[in-house]
Amino acid sequence: MNEPDRQRVRHLRTDYVQSREIAEKRLRKRRKGLIRRLITFCLVVILAGSFMFSSLLSQGHQLARAVDQKTTLEKQIAKAQNKENVLKKRIRLLHDKNYIGQLVRKNYLLSKKDEIIFSKPGQSSH
Repeated sequence: MNEPDRQRVRHLRTDYVQSREIAEKRLRKRRKGLIRRLITFCLVVILAGSFMFSSLLSQGHQLARAVDQKTTLEKQIAKAQNKENVLKKRIRLLHDKNYIGQLVRKNYLLSKKDEIIFSKPGQSSH
């Protein structure tokens, strides 16, 4: 059909045709709204998922740092306890008169009554 023939054809506008057109418009609007809602829902889910994933990663890193810090602090505690034990032993020894006498004789070359001290030439007094 050419252009003049199209103008001669007249579309019928019956009630049935009008109601079908209105129903089709409504259906298109519903589909468009459904698509918009689905896209919005998907975006919200993606955003929430990415937020939860990033929170999980950052908490994992914090946990790893805390565990590392805990192990270093436990090592420091062990060293401090060892040092404390050594110092307690030293305090016990310093309360012993025989030990103090040995230290004085060794470091300061003091002697007991009627005791003679011989020192070697290569030894220092301290």
